[in-house]
This record gives sequence, C-alpha cells and structure tokens, in this order.
Amino acid sequence: MLQSDDVIDNNNSLNRNFLTSTGINALRQTGSTICNSKDLDQQRVPSSVELAQIAARAAANVAEIQQLRAKLATKDQELQQLRSDLAAKDQQLTAKDQALAAKDQALAAKDQELAAQAHKLQSALDRIDVLEHNQAAIGSFSNFDGPVPQVPLATLVSATNNFATDSLLGEGAFGRVYGASLPGPRVAIKKLSAESKQGTVEFKSELDSLSKFRHANIIAILSYAEEGDERCLVYEFMPNGSVRDRLNRKNNTPSLTWAQRHRIAADVARGMHYVQTAFPDHALFHLDLKTDNVLLDAYFNAKVSDFGLVRAAQHLDDKSYLRTQTVQGTAAYMCPEFFDEGRMTIKTDVYAFGMILLELVTAAKPGNRLKEEMRKAVKNQAVLGMLDSALKLTEAERQRVGEFVTLAMECLEGFADDRPSFGQLIAHLDP
Repeated sequence: MLQSDDVIDNNNSLNRNFLTSTGINALRQTGSTICNSKDLDQQRVPSSVELAQIAARAAANVAEIQQLRAKLATKDQELQQLRSDLAAKDQQLTAKDQALAAKDQALAAKDQELAAQAHKLQSALDRIDVLEHNQAAIGSFSNFDGPVPQVPLATLVSATNNFATDSLLGEGAFGRVYGASLPGPRVAIKKLSAESKQGTVEFKSELDSLSKFRHANIIAILSYAEEGDERCLVYEFMPNGSVRDRLNRKNNTPSLTWAQRHRIAADVARGMHYVQTAFPDHALFHLDLKTDNVLLDAYFNAKVSDFGLVRAAQHLDDKSYLRTQTVQGTAAYMCPEFFDEGRMTIKTDVYAFGMILLELVTAAKPGNRLKEEMRKAVKNQAVLGMLDSALKLTEAERQRVGEFVTLAMECLEGFADDRPSFGQLIAHLDP
C-alpha cells in the first residue's frame, strides 16, 4: 500500500511530466486515487512543434542506430573476408612447405648419390695413387744393391744443429729422432742413446735388417754414422708421422678417412708378409709392430719401421717356434705365448697386427681391455658403437668395417695356430 507521503511524491512527479490530453484522460479513467489528482489539470500539453522535435530526435536516433548496424554488418563482412583470405594464405603456405620439404628430400637424396659417387671416385683415385707411388718406390729400391753408406757423424751434427731441440721429431725406447735436410730430400735421423748397452745390439740389428729389405711398405734406410759411442741411422723422411699420432689427431691434424685406414692395413700386411718371406732359409720376427712404428709418407702410404728387435729363426714353419729369455717390445701388442713364455712364431707379429686393426677402426688405446670390449661388442652386435666417432661411413663402408673387426679378432686368437698368416690377410685386405 502506498502511504500518503508516497501519493504526494507521485503527484509531484506527475506534475513534472509532459502529458498530452489523451494521456491525462487515460490516467483518470484508471480510477486510481493516485492518478486522480487535481494536479493533472495543471499538466502542460506539449505543442505540435515540441512533439515534432521529439519525433525528429527519435527518428534521428533510429537512423543512427541503423547506420551503426550497417557499419557493424560491413565490418563483420570484412572480418569474414579477412578470415577467408587468411585461410587461403595458410593453405598456400602449407602447400609451399610441403613442396619445399619434397625438394629438400630430393636434394638430400641427390647429395647422398653424389657423395657415394665421389667416394667411389676418390677410392679409385686413392688406389691409382697407391699403385703409382708403390711402383715408383719399388723401382727406386731395386736400383739400390750395395751396402748402406756410412757418413761422417759431423755431417749429421751439422744438419741437426748439434741435435737441437727444435729439430726433434720424437723419442722412442732406443733414442731420439730428428728431422734434417741433407743434400737431396729431407731425412729423419735416429740418434741412439749412448747410455743404453742394449742400444748397440738394436743398432746393428736394424742396420743389418734394413740393409736387406727393399720394399715399398718398409722404411728405407739411407745411411748411418758410427763414431765411438755415437750411433745414428738415417731414414727417408715420413711427413705424416706415425699412425698413432694421426689417430690421436696430434697437432689438430684431420682425421684419417676410411680409405686411408684401409690402405694402411693393407700396406702393413704387405710389408710384414715381405719381412717374413724375404729370405727362403729363415723367418724374421719384428717383435715391436705397433701404430707408433707404422709411419706415413706424403701420400699416406704406410711403412713399417723400427726393426731394432728383429730376430731370425732358421727353417721355421707354421708350428715351430723360437724361445727367448729376454722378452722385449710393447706389452699391449704381445701375444700370450710371447708375453708369458717368450715363445716366438711367425704368428707373433700377426697378433700385434690384429691390435693395429682394432686401433684403426676405434682410435682407442691398444691392449687387452680393447680386445675384450670388442669381443663383447661383436657378441652383442654393437660394433658400430665402438667405432672412432670421427669416421663418417657409407653403408658399404660399415660392412667393410665389420669385416675388419672379424679379421682383427681372428688375429687376436689366444692360440697361434688359429691366427691367419699375413699372406691370408693380404687376400682379404687387398684381393
């Protein structure tokens, strides 16, 4: 219920309204006491001009609203068109991405094809290079029939600036090696330690052995000097150093390629086969065959060096052996029968060669640990995990590596009779 005060307030509100005559009559006809007020008579009726203005403002508002709706509709159409355009662009970009991916795959396949062709070409060139240089080397050696010439020690002292440190190339068990330039090509001079009593024996053994060896894969001795306790051997210079240094990438040298490693293995097998068969009446043992003693010339042809421990045995067949009381060499490369009992056979150096094969594929340090780890890897078919990470191999080369490892493990057999000969190894490595 409205109170009296509410009625007064409502009447006052009505007084302030703008009512037409029709509106006043309608309010009175309601019969409401609230609306039945004498004040309704005092309501001002808008003029026709005011009504027209009100109608005009209403019409303008309606027109403005319609314009806004039209603009909103236009904007909505524009947004729809933008969405459609963006969807079309997205489809175009997707199609282009797919086309580019297809082109990338085609280019990758082409790159692989070109790489395979380049590898085949390089392998062919490498083999041609090896044959040419080996032929040249063999030809030059065959012309050298006389004894190794002796030169004055003063000549070598002068060439090395009195064996100065800046001429030093390396140091081994029996002395130091220096680089020098004598009249003609650059040479390597091994100066044997004057304090070593054993040095005299190694000096005469190496001089005697190398004076008889003439082979492309055996280091060539050019001359020697001997005065009092001073003894020097002069060899051909091998600019690419030892295989061990190259596997270690000494002085940041590039990694050996698979073609180079394969060639090195074949070269060593050829050189050692020659050592064992050079003389029909006796066999020779190197006894210190290792990657430190395999040197590389400018063309990465491998040559076996350090023949200071060479021993000879008369009429030695596959099952015969020679025993020594003084076991010398490098333990990591020694076969069990030589290390434990001092027994030497023509398969003694084959064991060391097997270790060299493992080094060539893994670049790891030689020894029983490497042999056992590789044996487990072969059993678990995990050989690829042991390969030198610097090797980038094709599928065909991976298969060749597997054959290498198989040969290596055969060479490293515990029983000498189970190991292949160097002649058999050549047939596999350089058929």
